[in-house]
Order: sequence, then structure tokens, then C-alpha cells
Amino acid sequence: MRIGARMIKTALAVVLCMIIDSFLKQGSGFLSATAAIIAMQSTFQDSFSKGKTRILGTFFGALLGYLFALIDPGNILLIGIGIILLIYCFNYLNWDTGIVISCVVFLLIMEEQNNTDIFSYSINRLIDTTIGIVIALLVNYLVMPPKLLKNLYEECKNLFKDLSKDIDIILSNQATIDLEKYHEKIMELKKKADIPDLEITLQRENQKEIIKINEIIDDLFTIYEHLSFIQELKKSDCIFILPKIAEDNGVEEKQLPHIMMEFHKQQIQKKYRRLNSLLNAKSSKKILTKKEFQ
Repeated sequence: MRIGARMIKTALAVVLCMIIDSFLKQGSGFLSATAAIIAMQSTFQDSFSKGKTRILGTFFGALLGYLFALIDPGNILLIGIGIILLIYCFNYLNWDTGIVISCVVFLLIMEEQNNTDIFSYSINRLIDTTIGIVIALLVNYLVMPPKLLKNLYEECKNLFKDLSKDIDIILSNQATIDLEKYHEKIMELKKKADIPDLEITLQRENQKEIIKINEIIDDLFTIYEHLSFIQELKKSDCIFILPKIAEDNGVEEKQLPHIMMEFHKQQIQKKYRRLNSLLNAKSSKKILTKKEFQ
């Protein structure tokens, strides 16, 4: 295991929160740093999407903490009721990513305001959390931004390499392969390749290359499907064909398995050549050779 970009960016965001806190007499570096850690995600889009909810969580946590502290600060029963209300409301609104930060802010206001002005204390905690989230967003965008296309190309190339070995094994009748592992990896690649427009704009990714990477993933899936069909054909003891269909197509029943097998083999070879060409194109190699922090 190595130190990755997300670890470095999280640490940097925490340090920046602490530095800013040293200039704010009423600030809470702990709360800012906590917010930054929670808001730091693998991509700017994730941080931005979840950051909005967490800012709302901060606001409502501070508001509820302020109202309950007016009644009786530190009251255990009110703390329990407040936590239940926050969790219930945020789940109901599908803002689950804001639950943790809202509860943290609520607890701080209820437990640590130390007889100071409750309103000012609540506002300061709201500012602290917002500062942490904003710092996390800025660090995630400006420092070592992830190269999404490069990562996708590398994953596709590695998957293609593994798949190539198993193609030879299956087509040469050496063994039966568990292909479900490929299905899971390809589905995961499809999700990663669905890059949000905001991320494409911010990272200045090439739209043509994004289309190409989706074509590569589709071709990988097509090969997986044809390999699955071939393995199913091998398992079948016999293939039935209606006499009428056989007569119309000039196909004898005993020839059908061989014809079907050949069809799938040809489709695999066709997609294999296309994938090899796409992955070894100049534009692909250029993306793969870009230097970046992982």
C-alpha cells in the first residue's frame, strides 16, 4: 500500500484548516478539519455534490443546536431527541451524506458553548464547518486532480490483457473459465466511465476520448458475452433445431453446434482486433504516458 493523492490532499486540507484557525480567534480548527476530512472525496464532482448537502447539514445542525441550547444546553434528553430528528429528517430528504456533520455541529453547540452567547457560538461553528468544506473543494480541484481517462485506459488495458489469456484457453478447449469476474469488472468500468459534465469541464478531458473509452468497454462486454455463449454451447449435450428452420436454411442438425461456435469465435476475433487497435492508438498511448499522482 502506498501514500495516494487523496491521503495527501486530505492532510493538506487539515493543515490549511488549522492555519486559518490560528488567525480566527473564535474559530474551531477541529471542526473545520473534521468537515474537510468528511468532504474530501476521490473526485471534485463527488466532493462538490456531497459538499452541498454537508453545508445544509451544518446549517440545520447549528440551527437545531441553537434552538435546543436556548431551552437547556447540555440536556441529555434534548440531545437524544435532536439526534433522532436530524437523522430522520436527512434520511427522509435523501440527504444522508449530511447526517454526520449535522450531528457533530449539533453536539458541539449543545455541549461546548460554555455559557457564551449561544447565537454567536452557533454562527461561528457554522462558519468553521463551511470553511472546512470549501477548503476540501479547493484542494481537491487544485492539487493533484485525478486523471480519470488515464485511470480508465489503464484498467481497460489490464482487463483486456487478462481476457486475452482466457480467450486462448476457452477457444482451444483447454478448460472452463469463471467469466463472472469479468462481468463484475466491466460493470464497474461502465460506472466509472459515466463521467459527470462538471468533472469533464474541470479536468479538461477530451470528449472524443470519453466516447472511445465507452466503445472499448462495450467491446469488452461483447467479447465476454460471446465467450459465455461458447462455454454454454460446450456444456450442452445436443442442440435442437426445428425441421422447418433446418430445411429453409440448408442446415443439418448435426452441423448447427459447429456453425454457432464458429460465429461466436469470429465475433470475438473481430472485437479483439478492434480493441487491440483502439488501445494501441497514438491518442491512447499519449493519455497512458501522462504523469500523475495516484
